[in-house]
Amino acid sequence: MTVLLRLALLFLIPLVPFTAATSNCPASAANLSPTEYYPKDKLKPGMRGITYTVLQGEKIEPLETEILGIAKNYIGPGLDLIIAKLVDPKTAVIGAVHGMSGSPLYVDGKLVGALSRRIASFEKDGHCGFTPIEDMFQVEQLEHQNQLSPSQYLSVDQRSNWNLLGLQRFGGRLKEKTDWLAVPLTVSGISQNLFEQYLKRFGWGQFPFLIVSGGASSSASSVQPESLQPGAPVSAVMMTGDISIGGTGTLTWRNGTNVLAFGHPMFGFGKSNLPMAMAEVITTIPSYETPYKLANIGNVIGTILEDRLSAIGGKIGPIPTMASYSVNRIHNDKAMKPLEGRFISHPSLSPMLVNLALAEALSSTDNSSRTFAVKVEGKVQFENLPPLALGGFYSGHDTDLIDATVEITKPLSLLFEQPWIEPKIKSLDLSVVSSEKEKVWMVEKIYSDYQKYQPAAQIHLQLELKEKYGERLFRSITLPIPPTVGASTPLNIRVISGNILDKLLLDKKMQAVTDVHQLIDALNQRHKTNCLYIQLFIESPGEIRGAHELPSLPPSLLLLSNTANISRKTIQDNELLLTETEIELPGMALADQTIKVEVQ
Repeated sequence: MTVLLRLALLFLIPLVPFTAATSNCPASAANLSPTEYYPKDKLKPGMRGITYTVLQGEKIEPLETEILGIAKNYIGPGLDLIIAKLVDPKTAVIGAVHGMSGSPLYVDGKLVGALSRRIASFEKDGHCGFTPIEDMFQVEQLEHQNQLSPSQYLSVDQRSNWNLLGLQRFGGRLKEKTDWLAVPLTVSGISQNLFEQYLKRFGWGQFPFLIVSGGASSSASSVQPESLQPGAPVSAVMMTGDISIGGTGTLTWRNGTNVLAFGHPMFGFGKSNLPMAMAEVITTIPSYETPYKLANIGNVIGTILEDRLSAIGGKIGPIPTMASYSVNRIHNDKAMKPLEGRFISHPSLSPMLVNLALAEALSSTDNSSRTFAVKVEGKVQFENLPPLALGGFYSGHDTDLIDATVEITKPLSLLFEQPWIEPKIKSLDLSVVSSEKEKVWMVEKIYSDYQKYQPAAQIHLQLELKEKYGERLFRSITLPIPPTVGASTPLNIRVISGNILDKLLLDKKMQAVTDVHQLIDALNQRHKTNCLYIQLFIESPGEIRGAHELPSLPPSLLLLSNTANISRKTIQDNELLLTETEIELPGMALADQTIKVEVQ
């Protein structure tokens, strides 16, 4: 019977008359100063107030709210939570909704706090939590402090060992206390399921986001930024254009151009520079477990400068610079509409957003299939650094899509992890050529014309290549033996693909990098994934002089060494490369084979 009554109330919501006093409307309190609020210490159980939010369209609705008490230190040391209950008929079924974060609560016409928590799933009586406005005002004061770049938080010792830290998982920072209302992340232009997979891959899987499909860049809103009031929807924007991503909550407080919202973090970045946009609530989806607002993201109207535990804060007016993206697509020899738009440049988010643009370019065609081959070429331009090349040839099944895009964009992730200069992306330009046929070439056999050679002779090789489920190819290569190689010297001939070769060499290169420009140079010299590299090398011993290791010394230097003060050893994987050549293939190369010959 109770369930039937509550469902009946849901359909009666549009008939409920407006009962809030005009004096309590947030429009009359939009310009409150930080001293004009209702202190939490004066709240008493049983007091009534009004919470303002938008349930559909642009109309700010009043919701009757009852104060129940104060939960001391609930959010953290010295950070209390106001416990209340929504007792309005309009919320009889939905309770506190994901997307209401920041909805302001007024008592006696004075601002008390922001709705920030739903006490429990399947909660039936509308119990919820409000972040006190006193704590949110502390966030507003932080906006006037200097902003530090990520590299300024690292000591000199930490900077020298940056490459040993491994891939950063930014999403784990606030896992300890993520009981606030989920932020509905409205996505358009990309699969909701695909976005969720990338969130998990980049460490945001446990964060309280609710991924919902919605709209973008709605121009239908009649509300102008100048008239934006507490209770109206507001969004933190990550991406616009053909792919749109933004998290929507509610505006809590406004003083001129200064604003506070959400009553909890968006990402928990601290100092921030995220675009802030208006939004339009399409509807509120009722659910006992996960009610939420479905929204369109509107135009960018300002900047979120603080992303803190108690609130996000920012300014209306100044708009942060966003990087542009352009992804040209050709699928099965047919040109498709390019993907274009803008995205934020941020160490924690940009690598994931670039992955999303690339993944959408590969998966948004009706002709997509379980197997694919893709060739990517392009570069990232920066405001403060030299360009970074991105690209490669990859092939596999659709389950390999995320691995492929992560590998293609790995140089960008590495660049954002370095501690010297925070990269500021200006533009991303990619060309993506894809097909539905898997194109992987492997080395079946390596033939040499002889086993033993005269000094300074030439080695003639024949490679037999096999395409997966396809044809065979034969390639001939000539490798000259350098005249410096003496008689009775064993030689190694390795045939290796670019992706495997980079895995062997990239870590070694990273150890020698001492600044960001060296890093970009190393990343731009990566080997091609659709090429085979044929290397002639000898296994060369190294020496240790004092505390210094000298690997891969030429034979002439080894003969001249003074054995009295030298400790000799053969270092594993120490190789002296004599010559190298490459062969380009019509697909992804996959090989790592070595044969041995000898100089007589």
